[in-house]
Amino acid sequence: MPDHDDRATEARIPSASATVSGSSAPTSIDGRHRPRYALLVMSDRATAALFTLPDEGEVTLGRSDTCSLRIDDPLLSRVHAIVRRTGDQFEVVDRGSMNGTWVGNDRVALNTPHPLGIGDVIKLGKTNVVLQFAAGGTRPRRVWSHGYFEARLEDECARAAQGGRPFAVARVHAPAKSPMEKVERTLVELLRAVDVLATYSDEEYEVLLVETAPNVAQALAAEIESRLLVEGVRVKVALACYPQDGRTPESLVARAGQTGKSGTDPAAKNVIREGALARLEPLVNKVAASNISVLVLGETGVGKEVLARMIHERSPRADKPLVCLNCASLSESLLESELFGHEKGAFTGAVTAKAGLLESAGGGTAFLDEVGEMPLSLQAKLLRVLEQREVLRVGAVTPRAIDVRFVAATNRDLHHEISAGRFRQDLYFRLNGFAIVIPPLRERTEEIEALAKHFVALACKQSGRRPIGIGSDALEVLRSYEWPGNIRELKNVIDRAVLLCSGGTITTAHVARDQMGRVVERAKPKPDPVSIYDASFEPTVSTKVDIPRPPQGREVTMAPPPVAPAVAEGGERARVVAALEQCAWNQTAAAKLLGVSRQTLVNRLEEYNLPRPRKK
Repeated sequence: MPDHDDRATEARIPSASATVSGSSAPTSIDGRHRPRYALLVMSDRATAALFTLPDEGEVTLGRSDTCSLRIDDPLLSRVHAIVRRTGDQFEVVDRGSMNGTWVGNDRVALNTPHPLGIGDVIKLGKTNVVLQFAAGGTRPRRVWSHGYFEARLEDECARAAQGGRPFAVARVHAPAKSPMEKVERTLVELLRAVDVLATYSDEEYEVLLVETAPNVAQALAAEIESRLLVEGVRVKVALACYPQDGRTPESLVARAGQTGKSGTDPAAKNVIREGALARLEPLVNKVAASNISVLVLGETGVGKEVLARMIHERSPRADKPLVCLNCASLSESLLESELFGHEKGAFTGAVTAKAGLLESAGGGTAFLDEVGEMPLSLQAKLLRVLEQREVLRVGAVTPRAIDVRFVAATNRDLHHEISAGRFRQDLYFRLNGFAIVIPPLRERTEEIEALAKHFVALACKQSGRRPIGIGSDALEVLRSYEWPGNIRELKNVIDRAVLLCSGGTITTAHVARDQMGRVVERAKPKPDPVSIYDASFEPTVSTKVDIPRPPQGREVTMAPPPVAPAVAEGGERARVVAALEQCAWNQTAAAKLLGVSRQTLVNRLEEYNLPRPRKK
């Protein structure tokens, strides 16, 4: 099989624009070869050449035939710059060029040595020169950090924006406990010297494929997967190509990370088909097909992010990024920078300009989790983004247009937050184009068995043990619990049970009831919750009515009102009216009786044109 490095270079680099005036081979010292270094010269015409550096001394760069490395670029001076090597140390000197010499974003001072490191990019006119190890050198390829990878990706985006040359970002994802030394060895063998290899996580590598067309990148990804499959490692290589998948480092990284993993675990999809999300599925499909903003409501841990991913995956934007931001996890200043981006020098530590989440999601979906936690000052800025469809980076004066679909989620009662002055009513209107309420797990006991078995299988797979079962007695304990932490708490309980179980079946002895809190009596079946609604919160002036309240200190027991099945709108309206009458038109009590949230009931009142009594 021919050497892949040479074959990839021929496929990706059509011709060379630099001519070489001599190079020297490595010398032998104590029986060992010294590492060889080279300059990769890339012009604005998508051409490149590799120049091997001598072991010591200087290399001149410029347009003159007398230069060691002649570069045909009209913006270069006749003798533009010098690259000087002393052992394994390098520096570049500008020889008085007309248009200057840069290393990264730093301009090289006239006749003043500027240090060079492996991977540094020297910018001369329309030409970029990269210092790297020479192909065939004995020094192993360096695996860089994610920080270095991001810096190189920023440089590559800037270069591509000027010259229009394509490149690709690859994310190589391996299953847990994979032999990562095999993955790394294969990547080192298949990648060119100019490509940048970095670690992203314990099971993931990221690669910058310089000057690589999409079809060549796809062929390389397929070869990596097939080569590793032969060695017994099943990896997934995801690609993001410039410019079709993104034009910024953030959007390309987000795209590669998104396609590298399936949005929903296949085993989890079977659970979804049987649960509350399955009942919502027809309406979710309709919502996903539109471009309307969606507000997902529900308690902590009910699966709001899962539903947001369903909406994105079934929308026309599915091939674009889905970027997520937890509004409760960052301080106000960091949240603003992450959401809107910032310009270089906007604040201490802003050494480079950075696109925010909303720019990175260009053409795709932005998921704002826990949006109810967003500070009021940022709510006003987000409202402007929703209205104008443009963002203003921190420290910038000119807004940038965006094309983003918004999905937001919160476990807070936003009506109460609006009344308390903690959430803007106009922002609520913008986010709440269509609202979906996910009922808590205690109202979805029919899903507990399927979810528990799914989490058992997942925990066994992640811990590398053989599959185990879950007994009927343990399932009964799980069904009888209130689950204040919902699905997230259920997963934690199952993970502990799998850890404690040394046999083949989880029993009540493995279910940590002392850590689960109060186990309650099985509740009577409730009416099917109205889980999805077209929210239109419109405070109106109406006659104030005294609402009778039950005596203090006594619990009111309410049985479901005898109403016909809600097949048509009339049946649903009758059930709502019956519940309100039984509760003396107390909306909170009626909503509890119906098994829905108060906001769902409010929207049903408006939909059926029923009066809404007000407190005195």
